[in-house]
Parts: sequence; structure tokens; C-alpha cells
Amino acid sequence: MGEGKGSREESELVPGLLRHWLIGRVLVAGLALGCYANSCWGDFVFDDSEAVINNQDVDPGATSLADVFSHDFWGTNISSRTSHKSYRPLTVLSFRLSFWLGGGRNPFHFHLANVLLHPLVCLLLLEVLNNWFCQLKTSSKPVSRVDWRAPICSSEALVATLLFAVHPIHTESVSGVVGRAELASALFFFSSILAYPSPTSQGGRAVEILRLLLTLVLAGSAMLFKEQGITALGVCTVSDVLFRAKKLQKESGGQAKCRSLPWSYWRQWCDGGSGRKLCLRSAVLCVGGAGLVWGRFAVMTTGAPQFKPIDNPASFSDSWTTKILSYNYLYSLNWWLLYHPWWLCFDWSMGCVPLVQSATDLRVAAVAVFWAGLGALAFRGLSRFHTGDGRLVILSLSLVVLPFLPASNLFFTVGFVVAERVLYLSTAGHCLLVAIGAAYIGAFSSLTKRVVQVFLVYLTVFLALRSVHRSSQWLNEESLFISGLHVCPLNAKVHYNVGKVLTDAGLDEQGEVVYKEAIRLYPEYDQALNNLGNLVKESNRLTEAEMYLERALKHNVSREAFEGKSFREIRCSMISHKRFLGESL
Repeated sequence: MGEGKGSREESELVPGLLRHWLIGRVLVAGLALGCYANSCWGDFVFDDSEAVINNQDVDPGATSLADVFSHDFWGTNISSRTSHKSYRPLTVLSFRLSFWLGGGRNPFHFHLANVLLHPLVCLLLLEVLNNWFCQLKTSSKPVSRVDWRAPICSSEALVATLLFAVHPIHTESVSGVVGRAELASALFFFSSILAYPSPTSQGGRAVEILRLLLTLVLAGSAMLFKEQGITALGVCTVSDVLFRAKKLQKESGGQAKCRSLPWSYWRQWCDGGSGRKLCLRSAVLCVGGAGLVWGRFAVMTTGAPQFKPIDNPASFSDSWTTKILSYNYLYSLNWWLLYHPWWLCFDWSMGCVPLVQSATDLRVAAVAVFWAGLGALAFRGLSRFHTGDGRLVILSLSLVVLPFLPASNLFFTVGFVVAERVLYLSTAGHCLLVAIGAAYIGAFSSLTKRVVQVFLVYLTVFLALRSVHRSSQWLNEESLFISGLHVCPLNAKVHYNVGKVLTDAGLDEQGEVVYKEAIRLYPEYDQALNNLGNLVKESNRLTEAEMYLERALKHNVSREAFEGKSFREIRCSMISHKRFLGESL
């Protein structure tokens, strides 16, 4: 697919009318809004309880602004050893704004902000992708600034954004209030990329310096909403290198094809004024990014957070074989969720994904397929680095991989197995790859073009319907937790949460059965043991209750409080049970 080769380079999958500057953007925003509008009437669910309901930092009258910047995302002092170390003060400030606008912890106002943020992110993504296509494809007219009234120059950009807007993997980010971190971080992530000075940017050196500083400020802000926002600087660097390669090819009259590997351009990249500017911009981003990361780690005065084996079993394994195989299987599972977002669950811990302990495990085949596919895409991009589509494949991969790195366990241990909301940014790169592939296939003939168009329409409708269905499951905890039973039946936390819902509804017998299943799956589950102990105590089965409560305390000796009661209170309760039994005898 060489530069400027007519139909293969410009396979217009989307009619020109839909690429009108207004119609295209209204379509994107409308679909993004329509898929998740029902979330506005949802309750606070799952992690929202800790992040919003039980977090005093959300209430402007309860804590000061200084407290927000000295506490973690969940309201615990960041210097405490029990802190989760998730430092997202700007997200907490946005919660305080929702609290103020809604006159309290009104779920509607919290959800409304999320629902409105998603289409805004989609519009920024469309602008980013549109600029990339205009910059990297010879047949597209380069742009020097953001122009919202300019027509969408690429069908692929619009297709990718539409797929991103309706992708069901975003449900946790949009329908769960905690997902505000991902949404706001993505907003500043793409704003940072748009602010970054491109080779065709207008203005002198002062304007370029200001735009570079603005890029750092926006990326730093994205990081303070959610840690992965800092990876915007990496995407900016990759795009800058690719823009430079395009410029070199143009200056050489199309002769600098570099059909093997892009680093053969290295000497040319640093030659001339534009080459030196590229190196200088990259150095500024590197130093600025390192400073932001250092500041982020400096906040954690007591070191890294302390997790339990149930949070991330692979990281606690003594076998490096198990660690490597399990981590790689999780990478393939995350990739699969992007392609087939039907198997979705609110929590993937506690046995939901068993460890891969041997190379004979059948799941290793999924790992092989994943790396073969990723390698094929990387080879395609590098081997066709001289073409616009080759460079766009590389840029797409960077948008998939770089935002995922903080959650990959490569640099530090994370407190989860799979978290769908951390894929919010990576989904953009995935959708761009799908759009590029669709355009490539559609360019072969009018028949393949028509087939691809029909497929994309059906795909968009299917994803949109799945998003509406999934967002309806997030409206309340009962439907959310029960949906998890079908996806992760081995997850003790899913059974525990279903048990809570049942007992809260007065269905104590059913709740007891589910609690016992959670304990069977994870015998050291202190919270389930505590709840079951209190439940059977209400049935006057005091000996059984004492057994469960003692087991709960045994597995939770490091905590000062448990389910709202101190250890001393629970022990006193058990002593009173013993006395009662003695008197009865």
C-alpha cells in the first residue's frame, strides 16, 4: 500500500456527507451519549461505595483542599502504610464539584458527569486521529492547527472513533462513578497530544515552546486524574518521530522508502534544523516526564502499596515460570476483551483467572496467538514504514501498548488481575487498527468495499446494543453482581457480593448458601466469614457464629477494625456468646 496510490491509499468507507465537519461529530457524540445515557439513573455500585459514599474528601464541608492533595483516591492519608497509593487528587476534586452541584451525594449528578465526559473524549479522539491521518498520509492535506469546522479528512479516523464511542469495554468507566478517573484522564491525555507542536505547526519558536510546556502541563494533569495519563508523552514522541520520517520522505521526493527498518533514518533524523528540533522536543518530554514520574513516586513516602495474594495471585507466585506465563495470558485476555467484549465482569480477582503454571496448559496457545498477532502487526508497520498506513499501524500500536504499561506488572505490582476500565485509552488504538484493516480490505474492489461497509455497520450496531445492555447491568448492585456469576463463577468476591445483596433484601437463607460458596472457594475470606458469622448469629446459632467470627479474626489480625466493629468488640461479643451458652447448659 504505497504512498499516493489512488484507491488503495484512499478507501473511503464512509460517505462524504457523514464526514462533514458537523454531521460526523454529531454522529460520534450522539452514539457515545446514547449508549450510556441510561447510566444517569443508576445507583452508586461496587467501588463507588469506598470512593464516594465513604470518602470524606468528596464532601467540601468535611475536609479541606489540603487534605485532598495529601490523601489517596479512597480518602486515606497517602503516607499511611495501609494506603492504596492511588494518587488522583484532580478526580477527587471533580467528585467534590459533583457533590456541590447535586447538593450532596446524589447519584444522578455523579453519573451525569461521566456520561457527558465520554462524548467529549470521543470528539477529542476524532480530532487527534484526523490530524494523524492528515499528517501521515501523503494524499491528505496537512493541518497546522485544530479546526473544528474542517471536514473529516479520513474515513478511517471516523470509523475508529465511532467504534471507540460504542465499545462495551467502556461500561465500567462510564457507568461506574469511579471510572471518572479514566474519563477525565483521557480528556487531558488527548488534549496533550493535540497541544503538542507538529512539523506543520504555525508560529515561531516562542509558540512552539509554549505548546511544548502546555503538553507537559496537560499530561501532568492527566496523570493526576489517573496515573496512566503520563503515557501521553510517549505517544507524542512516537508521533513526532513518524512525522519527521514523513517529512524526510517528502524532502527526498519519495525516494527515502526505508523498506526494511525505520532506524536507518537515524542519521537523517538528527540532521538539519527540523531534526535538531525533534531531538530537543524529545529531550524536553523525557526530562519533563521523568520529573512528573519522580514527583508521583515521591508522594508515596512509605513505599509501594501492600497487596494481598488474592488481589494479584501471579505476582505472589514463587515460580517465575508461573509468573511469566500468567502475566502473558492476562495480556492476551485483555486483548481478547477488546475484540470480543461479551465476557465482562466487575471484578476479576479471587480465582476468576486461575494461574498458568505449566507450558502444557492449553491457555498457552492463547498467549502464542496473542504474541504472533502483535508481532505481525509490528512487522507490518516497520516493514512498510515508508507508507502512511505503515506509520499509522505503528502509531496505533503505541496507543494500545503505552497506556497499558502501568497496568502490565512490568514496572511495579498492581492490585488487580484484569480491570476493564484501564483499557479505556488502549481501546482507541485497537479501534484504529480495526479501521485501518477495514480500509485496506475495502480497497481491493467495489465488492469488498461494500462487504466491509455492511460489516462495519453491523459491528457498530452490535457494540452499541451490547453497551446499552451492559450499562443497564450497572444500574444497581443486584444486577451487576449477579451478572458476574455467569462470567467468573470461581471468583469468591462475586459470590460474597451476591450474598450481601441477598441478605440486604431479607433473603437470608439464599444469602447463607452464597456466603458458604464464597468461603469454599476462598477459605480465608475474612469478610465473608464475618458476614456469615453475623448472619447465623441472628438465627441464634451461636456456636456456629462463634466459629465463623474466630476464623474471620484469625485471617484479619493486621487490621484495627473489621466491618465497622473493632476486634475488641467482636471478642467481647464472642465471650458473651460463651457465657450465654454456659448459663444455658
